[in-house]
Amino acid sequence: MFQTELIGHLHPLIVHLPIGIVIFAYVMIIFQQFRKIDIDVAIDLALLLGTLSSVFACIAGWFLAKSGDYETDAIFKHQWTGISTAIFGFLAYFFKKHRWILATVTIIFLIIAGHFGGNLTHGEGYLFNSKSKSSTTIDTTKIASFDSIDNTQSMNHVVTRKTFVYRDKIIPILKTKCYNCHSASKKKGSLRLDSEDFIKKGGKNGRIVSLGNPNKSTLFTHLILPEDDDKHMPPKGKTQLTKNEISTIYSWIKKGASFVEETETMAIEKPMVETFILNTPRPSETSSDISVIEKEDIRNNHSKLQTVNVEAVSPSVLEKLKQENIGITYLGNGSNYVSANFVNVKNYKPFLLNNLESINNQLINLRLSNQPINDEAIKKITNFKNLTKLNLENTDISDAALEHLKALPNLEQLNLYGTNITDSGLEAFSKYPRLKVVYLWQTKVSKSGIENLKKSFPKLQIETGEFQFSKPDSNKNIK
Repeated sequence: MFQTELIGHLHPLIVHLPIGIVIFAYVMIIFQQFRKIDIDVAIDLALLLGTLSSVFACIAGWFLAKSGDYETDAIFKHQWTGISTAIFGFLAYFFKKHRWILATVTIIFLIIAGHFGGNLTHGEGYLFNSKSKSSTTIDTTKIASFDSIDNTQSMNHVVTRKTFVYRDKIIPILKTKCYNCHSASKKKGSLRLDSEDFIKKGGKNGRIVSLGNPNKSTLFTHLILPEDDDKHMPPKGKTQLTKNEISTIYSWIKKGASFVEETETMAIEKPMVETFILNTPRPSETSSDISVIEKEDIRNNHSKLQTVNVEAVSPSVLEKLKQENIGITYLGNGSNYVSANFVNVKNYKPFLLNNLESINNQLINLRLSNQPINDEAIKKITNFKNLTKLNLENTDISDAALEHLKALPNLEQLNLYGTNITDSGLEAFSKYPRLKVVYLWQTKVSKSGIENLKKSFPKLQIETGEFQFSKPDSNKNIK
């Protein structure tokens, strides 16, 4: 078994010999026609070597096809155009009288076989399809927000109400980085990634996606292994996924790996960035090859509130909030706690916050991004005592708001991106009993203010818009 696999794996190496030698022979035939010189001996040798090497390439290719990693129809076309190349090469060698025509036919079959081989290796339409690049463009006006993902960055670009994350973000990544080896034409490890059904089915080693758990999903974990690891994907030498692409796949799986269009959206212009821990030695400053592993999962630390459930929000209240374009989403897993999102509120009015009092007990996450929220409005927010996550990106709050927010006993995460917060306001964090994460991107906080905050609160995770890395703990293994 090992010997047949080894012979099959030699095919990509052997196949380049007949390509180069046969083309060289054909060039000499053309040269002879124009210069009228006798180089038949050299042409004979080139045709013989090129044809023999094509026979060996066909044999190795036959063993490779037996692996079952390739689509039958695509293999059939590549296999028989390759065999035809060898046959016409031999005919061109033996029948010198018709060598010009036979050699031309050989070259034609060689090009066709190369095209089908390119499709098998690099994906459909690799050589001739000019639309392949443009089809991977991501429409940023349809990118969904992940309200349940902690490191989501909100920007001031309003998107449409409905989004389709799998179609608009995941498929372009898979198409450019994964289809070459895992699609209809080639399915290494019996795995295809070119449709919902195949992704759910997995490969010969079982399922690749564990809904809601990226760290148990090989679709994610194999991306973050060291590049020289045999299980790392894509294999070493192939184009690797970027940090943002890995983060996108992580977030998609974390939210449940949905294959359908969703309604809750958020306005962003840049891909989400999540914090990971480096699982290989720290790269140099000039290195662009960054490997990452699992992010600290803050979402599972929604305090102890969720251990005691509350009554569900009444349908009439949900309908009223819906009419005001306030998005209400249940956290799932049987919990009656909810998130409120103001992203689709076009004309914000102060009374809208008053309407949230009807879900005071259930409200655990609140997103007020890009709304005209001021320090006075924050006083109303302090009535929501169960609030654990508050997003105030690009609002009009100042340091005074931070003094008000100390009245929230369960607040764990606070996003202050794009606000007027200064170094003075950071002192209020000493009165936040459960604060774990704070976002200070593009605020008026200085670098020295950040450093002082780190010293005062060493356990507080402070996000400033930079990807954070740390050296791996050699005593820990990735699960």
